[in-house]
Amino acid sequence: MTSKLLIYGKGGHGKVVEDTIYQLDSNNSVEYFDDASNPYSENYEKEAELIIGIGNNEVRKRIVTEVKHTFATIIHPTAYVAPTAVIGEGTVVLANAVIQADAKIGKHCIINANVTIDHDAIVEDYVCTYPAAYVASFARITEGQTLKPGQVVWKSEVF
Repeated sequence: MTSKLLIYGKGGHGKVVEDTIYQLDSNNSVEYFDDASNPYSENYEKEAELIIGIGNNEVRKRIVTEVKHTFATIIHPTAYVAPTAVIGEGTVVLANAVIQADAKIGKHCIINANVTIDHDAIVEDYVCTYPAAYVASFARITEGQTLKPGQVVWKSEVF
């Protein structure tokens, strides 16, 4: 289904979000909001969904309170998301990520390339996982945390 999507943020993460949108459907249309050159306008393309393309968790959280558009959830076509997993609005799941059965991912998270969230794990809102991070079954990542590249969080940990 071809659609127009808006991205708030034109830096590195915004570019990756744009690429993912085109991987989903090469006919999709993307436009950017950017504080420097094209400030956000709640009246622009009111029906279009928006994704926040900014890697900083605190900034994403602040922008959510300012935006009036509805939020898209973007899942790269090479990612695997179990049918029983829950993905919150505004979250981006990037290439080759794996989200296993009954995992819960909050709102406006970044599940980066090659990240695995194992079964029954909980990732709260505004979390960013860098590539190749692993969250074990039953582990919990609390709101606003950032997992480093390759970081492992075991099931007994709350991070």
